[in-house]
Amino acid sequence: MSLKGLKRKSANSYYLKQLKKFKKDDPVLIKKIDNIGILANSRLFGSYDITRNLSQKFNLPSRCFEVIIFEDLKDDFVSQHYNTFTEKDLGMFGKAKAPNVVDFIDTEFDLLINYCPVTEIYTNILTMRSKAKLKVSFASEEMLKIYDFTIDVQGNKIDVFNDELAKYLKIFKFISA
Repeated sequence: MSLKGLKRKSANSYYLKQLKKFKKDDPVLIKKIDNIGILANSRLFGSYDITRNLSQKFNLPSRCFEVIIFEDLKDDFVSQHYNTFTEKDLGMFGKAKAPNVVDFIDTEFDLLINYCPVTEIYTNILTMRSKAKLKVSFASEEMLKIYDFTIDVQGNKIDVFNDELAKYLKIFKFISA
């Protein structure tokens, strides 16, 4: 087994153990969402500008969004324009080594949105370790422990997900209509 395979396997076993005993902190009251963290992978971000779309839907300026992209494929456009991380920026058990990843995890976002697939172990670990007050992602049975709420969208269509998310945030009065 290669070092990369061992690292992935250790991260996966750590993730599964943590998922079993994961317990959310006490609920945090959010009056209004002012800063949003976004986790995405390079395949998604290379073809879609999430921040512009969310900025319009949430009536928030683009400076309210902080994006970090997991690069599973080398993409020069993404790495030049966005905050990125790779498997190399994480140690054994998915522990963050790179300063940009540590800063992202330690930032107390009002909302963290994970657009990555459920199978993306490293972004799931980052989500578990994040200090965000409210965590949202696509619906998945095993992820219900990690997220405060999930949205079930057929085919993981991002525009539909964003519309539904904006609708719920307006209902909860976290964003203005």
